[in-house]
Amino acid sequence: MSLSETRPSDRTAAAVQIKGWRVGELVLDTVLMRVLRDGVPLAIDRRGIDLLFHLAENAGRTVSKDALIAVAWPGRVVSENSLVKAISKLRQALGDGDGDCLQVVHGYGYRLVCVVESLAAVHEAIREPAVETPAGHAEAVANQSRHWLHAGGLLLVLLGLLWAVVLLTDIETKDRTATDASRTYDVVAFLPLRDASANGGLALYADGLSNYLRDQFGSVPALRMIHRAESQRYRGDRRPPGDLARELGADLLVTGEVSQVEGQLRVDLQLFDARGRIPPWRQIFQRLPGDQATLFEDIKGALLAAIADQKGRWGHDQSSGRGTTNDAAYQAFLRAATLFSGNNDPNNQRRAIVLLQRAVELDPNYADALLTLGGIYGGSGYYADTVDELLEGRKRAIASMNRGIELAPDDPANYLLRSEMQLLYLFDVEAAWADLRAAADRTPGGESARLLVWHARLLASLGRIDEAIETGARAIALDPAAGARRNQGWHYLAKGDTRNARAVLMLQLVDLPENPHTNFYLALCDIYEGQPEAALQRLELSSTLFRLLGTVIAQHERGDHAASDIALQKLIDQFAIPDGYWIGAAYAWRGELDQAFHWIERAIEGGDSSAAYLLFDPLLANLRDDPRYQRLVDRVGLGEPLGRKS
Repeated sequence: MSLSETRPSDRTAAAVQIKGWRVGELVLDTVLMRVLRDGVPLAIDRRGIDLLFHLAENAGRTVSKDALIAVAWPGRVVSENSLVKAISKLRQALGDGDGDCLQVVHGYGYRLVCVVESLAAVHEAIREPAVETPAGHAEAVANQSRHWLHAGGLLLVLLGLLWAVVLLTDIETKDRTATDASRTYDVVAFLPLRDASANGGLALYADGLSNYLRDQFGSVPALRMIHRAESQRYRGDRRPPGDLARELGADLLVTGEVSQVEGQLRVDLQLFDARGRIPPWRQIFQRLPGDQATLFEDIKGALLAAIADQKGRWGHDQSSGRGTTNDAAYQAFLRAATLFSGNNDPNNQRRAIVLLQRAVELDPNYADALLTLGGIYGGSGYYADTVDELLEGRKRAIASMNRGIELAPDDPANYLLRSEMQLLYLFDVEAAWADLRAAADRTPGGESARLLVWHARLLASLGRIDEAIETGARAIALDPAAGARRNQGWHYLAKGDTRNARAVLMLQLVDLPENPHTNFYLALCDIYEGQPEAALQRLELSSTLFRLLGTVIAQHERGDHAASDIALQKLIDQFAIPDGYWIGAAYAWRGELDQAFHWIERAIEGGDSSAAYLLFDPLLANLRDDPRYQRLVDRVGLGEPLGRKS
């Protein structure tokens, strides 16, 4: 298949503004970081996206292998074979198996030879499936639209709703700085650093530093990165920073240049705050070429301190009950922040825990450090080497959250996090509801998308799946970009409704194209619909945990039991302590009930948070007629399983 061929689609369309390039029949969208054919997003992993976008930026020119490796694996040393495999995988996804468009230049690199057209502001049709309205949702809307049914008017209503969702998402993407001042994150753009050397020989160094900073700050809490490909469009743009920030939709803009002065590397870095909270910041760093490692660390530390020193948000504002006056505690907190923000690397989690414990020792009233520490202890649990260590971490999580909330009692997000912990680790439904109500009391209007997302998850964990779906629909209507569709898809799967599950999950991919849960749930849709081969391709876009779990299931459905066994053993080897529940789910799918019950019982005893899925998880369908299943349900005491009397 060539890039000029299109794929048929019978799904509905909605117009949305695209920025990027047209390559043959493909559209490369640099705002939402996706590739479309005939309006349908293609399944391409992040590395493939980075490679393709960089080649499009340099269309017609040969790009060296070293340059492509630096783009796709910034800061890492990989072999050329890794690049060859990534290019091959990208060609398959594009339908360019013969290399007619993405050509190899033997001995040097690759070149994109198709005609590339810039799309500064073109309206493309995004094909989306219609989503059924959950039962019981918005009865007034149903009454108003009932008379349209026989005339086909319901289709028009659904199309209108889909267009509203896409439009709201597009507006949110383009004008992030217009959101309310109470939001708890900043959107940051790192523009490519300019090569200001006399001979132009520091371009790769400048790009490497830009990529390093973007990667490092991508793990900092309360920051969201504008993707590299979108920032690259402003390479060398000399307009005022306020204009650039506004056009990019950035709160914070990082710019600068790299040069060489008297044999030393010189980096001139600047930070602009479009919201006016930080005075214009500029700092010059100069080192001998052999001191690049310390130079990078010093730049990161100085920039992080500049961003962090915002009154009432990161720094030393005591009037809000946040921050600390102890500079050593503050610096420890900042170093921990660069290591962890939902980061599942065990070493980074352990290092962040040590730093945050140090910050709390230096200032026992440091609410931010306590709350972040609670979040790590109460997260994935990959820091734990034993079940006992994981259980102790769960206790410390709630203790840290209790103290943090006592010191800073006004943030509803902290009550939601503690509510989750009360349910997932203690199975304390009453305490979970109490924290949910406390969060609502501290939320303007008593309702937010984030609050509704957790409310829906809580309802699902209690076996009240229809209520969960209705509540999730309210969250989506309130804020389409809040991530509620991911959970909504999982809840539809619990009912065996793959049509609505797939519809809502495909919409979620617009905002979160690489979310591991979303891609795993879509792979489950494929499996339920008899397409295990498609599921295996989709699972490559998920996390290691879900890729292995999905592979166990998909290979079992294909009849390749040896491949299923291999994936299951890898799942056990890597995730037995923090994620034993999913090992039990894999055995349950394969009909090996004794092993399934063994692992799920172990998960409940070991503080595995996924045990809260017990009442509705569709992967456990083979267990529900076994008396041991009801004993597990009684043990956790959350409610009645899906399909039973509630």
